[in-house]
Amino acid sequence: MNPRVRMNLDSLVRDDLAMLQRNWGWFVVLGVALVVLGTVGVVLATIFTRVAILLIGWLMLVAGALEIGHAIWRKGWKGFWLDLLSGLLTALLGVLIILRPELAVEALTLVIAMVFLFAGGLRVAMALSSRNPYGAWTLLHGLVGVLLGALILAGWPESAEWVIGTLVAVDLLVNGIRLIALGLTARQMPSLTEAA
Repeated sequence: MNPRVRMNLDSLVRDDLAMLQRNWGWFVVLGVALVVLGTVGVVLATIFTRVAILLIGWLMLVAGALEIGHAIWRKGWKGFWLDLLSGLLTALLGVLIILRPELAVEALTLVIAMVFLFAGGLRVAMALSSRNPYGAWTLLHGLVGVLLGALILAGWPESAEWVIGTLVAVDLLVNGIRLIALGLTARQMPSLTEAA
């Protein structure tokens, strides 16, 4: 590696570590907030599901409107009709999600179940067909994915009420725990001035 590039990378790592050490408390505070929000989401998964799907609908509506505006503003270019059509379809889908969130939740839950099944099945096949030191973990990951997909499908459409909200809540919990661990680790590290 070029010594100059290595110095720049070392400087970047030092700068990031120094920032992390100075602000470790904010990482912990954000982590705790996400853990609390994730815990509330697990308890109120149905409400989290509704909020998530409505947020998706509104984001699609706004994105579609922006794409339509872009197409009209740049109407002299060759991509005008493609942008206009894409914007109209995105905005229409956003409106449909907002007006019929229960159908959108059921459809999205079905897609999530299929993704779990397909990805889990691929991981199982990869783990069984190749030898690598992490094959057992890949197999476990695949089996969990297949199990989750099967459980969601077995309870569908009723499972649509809680699946999306639970997944969002678990993501918040894991991210919060990660930030807390990062902040507390940074707090315990010797400062860069002491290490120098």
